[in-house]
Amino acid sequence: VVQRVLQTWDEIGTVLKEPQKVGRAPLLSTSQVTLLLTLLDQYPAIYLDELQDELQWRYDVSVSLATIWRSLKRLGITSKKLSKSALKRCEESRRAFQLQIADETPERLVFTDECGVNLKVADRLMGW
Repeated sequence: VVQRVLQTWDEIGTVLKEPQKVGRAPLLSTSQVTLLLTLLDQYPAIYLDELQDELQWRYDVSVSLATIWRSLKRLGITSKKLSKSALKRCEESRRAFQLQIADETPERLVFTDECGVNLKVADRLMGW
């Protein structure tokens, strides 16, 4: 044991070797994972097959739904139940609207309910 420790010290200057990576290399590149994260940020109710279609369209990469799911799980991203308000909320749009109307007087503002509907996410109960 002492001989191996001394040999390791002579070879790399430390007694601890880098742990060997076990398993297969990830199928998705860093840019492809970044695309997944961007899409999940913009569309929290997006389905795995829609992510798969985007990867196919943008990168010409064909991966299984399980591969996408495992990649997201490895990043600590899991699916969650969404409330209707979370499905419709877009913080960036809200900030832009607030800046747009900031100079208006209260007398000029009229409020309505349900002035926009996104039918694609209206029935989705799960998100990321």
